[in-house]
Amino acid sequence: MTEKPIVAGTPVTIEYLARLPNFISICASWTFGQWGCQSNGSYERTRAEFEAASNSPMPLTLVAIENAVPVGMVTLADRDFDGKPHLSPWLKSLFVHPFHRKKGIATLLIERLEYEALRLGCKRLYLITEDARLLYEKSGWRAIDHVQTSYGEAALMEKALLPLI
Repeated sequence: MTEKPIVAGTPVTIEYLARLPNFISICASWTFGQWGCQSNGSYERTRAEFEAASNSPMPLTLVAIENAVPVGMVTLADRDFDGKPHLSPWLKSLFVHPFHRKKGIATLLIERLEYEALRLGCKRLYLITEDARLLYEKSGWRAIDHVQTSYGEAALMEKALLPLI
């Protein structure tokens, strides 16, 4: 399933990162730059995780592409937050390049990830967010707890997925 909404006059497609290995370094850079460099991660480890993921169904990373250029990404993973090991799977690493924000790309990525989770048999999804709670609430997520992360206080959110028709 490839989505092609009109965003700022240009079609945006959503593709599996596993099919686009040339975008692995870009996704690793975004992930490390946004989160990893603040939590004692390394770019090399982040890149290796993306490379290893291309050989398994989960984690699954989706990439938003506009004019053959990656503009955003999101990942479905078994784990994301060590403080809640009993919860799984997780929406993580939602990132839209700053030049492409406010176009609906984040919502498109969230919706496609939810579809992929359902396709894989998931009934619920979880996520942690320090600053994007309203974005997720607009997509039907609800806060179920507050947690402390290495970045500060965050909302633990959940979404029950509706079965595919």
